[in-house]
Amino acid sequence: MFGAEIAKGWVEDIAFGWEDSEIPPYKVNQKKLKHLAVICDGNRRAAMDMGYQANLGHLAGMEVIKGVARASRAWNINTVTFWTWSTDNWRRDSVQVDFVMGLATENLSKQEFLEELVESGARFTHLGRKDRLPERLLLTIENLEKSTAILNKFNLNLGLDYGGLDEIARAYQKMVGRELGQVKLANPYIVYDYLDTKGFPLVDLVVRTGTNGGELPHTSGFMPLQTVNAAWIFLPDMFPNLTPEKLLGAIKKFERYDKRLGK
Repeated sequence: MFGAEIAKGWVEDIAFGWEDSEIPPYKVNQKKLKHLAVICDGNRRAAMDMGYQANLGHLAGMEVIKGVARASRAWNINTVTFWTWSTDNWRRDSVQVDFVMGLATENLSKQEFLEELVESGARFTHLGRKDRLPERLLLTIENLEKSTAILNKFNLNLGLDYGGLDEIARAYQKMVGRELGQVKLANPYIVYDYLDTKGFPLVDLVVRTGTNGGELPHTSGFMPLQTVNAAWIFLPDMFPNLTPEKLLGAIKKFERYDKRLGK
C-alpha cells in the first residue's frame, strides 16, 4: 500500500478534475433528457487498482458525486439521481459499513453543502429506506429535505439503502393501506404516485460505471419501474475514474439516439 500522502493526493486530483473550471460548457436538450441517474459502481476496485486501501475509493467517489451534481446543474439537467448504497450492501463487513455511513453523514451535514443547494435552487430528496440508517445520518437527511423542500429549479436525489424490489414492496404497502376505492388500480400509472420518486420525471438515461473485465452489464434492480423507457450506458471506468468529458460523452451519445418506443 502507498503512503497516506500519496493516497490523499489521488483524491485531491479527482476533486480538482471536477472543479467548475474543468466542466465543459454544454446545455442538454431538456425535451430528451430531464432525469439522469448514475449508478456509482467501482469505488473500492478503483482504490485497490491504485494500490490504496479499499475505503479510500469511497472518499474519491464522494468527490465525483459532488462534481457530477455541479456538472448536471451547469448542463441544465433538471433531475440527477445517485445510487450509492443498496439494500444488499448491509451484508458487507461492519468496518466498511461504518465508514460509508460516517462519510455520508460528514459530507451531507456540512453547512456549505446546504448553502450550495439553496444557492442553486436544488431540492434534496432521499430515495430508499430510512429505518435502517444511523440516527445522526437520518436527522441530517431529514434536515436537508426540509430545508430544500420549496426549491424547484433542480432536483438532487440520493439513493441510500435503496433497492428496486424493496421500493415496490413499500409502494404496495402504501397502496393497500389506502381506503378501498381511493386507489384507481385500473390506471397502471397510479403506482408512480407511491414510489420514492413521486413527482419527479421518469429516468431518461442511466449511466453505470465499473462494468469491465468481462462483466456482463446488469441493472441490479435499480428503479425497475422508473427506467421502463430509459436508455442504459455501461462504462468500463470505475466511478472515481469518471471525468466530466466521459460523462458528457455518454450524454451526447444518448441525445443523438432516437428512441422508437414501439413505433
